[in-house]
Amino acid sequence: MQFDDMELMQLQFCMSQTKKMMSMGGEIRRHASITQKIEEEMDRRKNATGAYTREGILRQLDEEISQLEAKAPDYGVGK
Repeated sequence: MQFDDMELMQLQFCMSQTKKMMSMGGEIRRHASITQKIEEEMDRRKNATGAYTREGILRQLDEEISQLEAKAPDYGVGK
C-alpha cells in the first residue's frame, strides 16, 4: 500500500486512538506491529525528505497551493 504523508499521519492517529480497544494477545501484538511499521516509515520519510517537520509541511503546503492555483480559473484576483 502507498500512503502520502498526511494519510500516514492520519493512520498513526487512528492507531493511537484504537490501542486501548485491543484486548486479546494476538490483537495487541498485531496492533503494536502495525504501529511500529507506521512509525518506522514516518521516521524514514522524516530523515529522507523532511516530512513531518515544519519545513517539510510548509513545502508540501506550497506545492498544494501551486497545484490549486494552476487548476483555478483566472478571475484577475490579486492583479
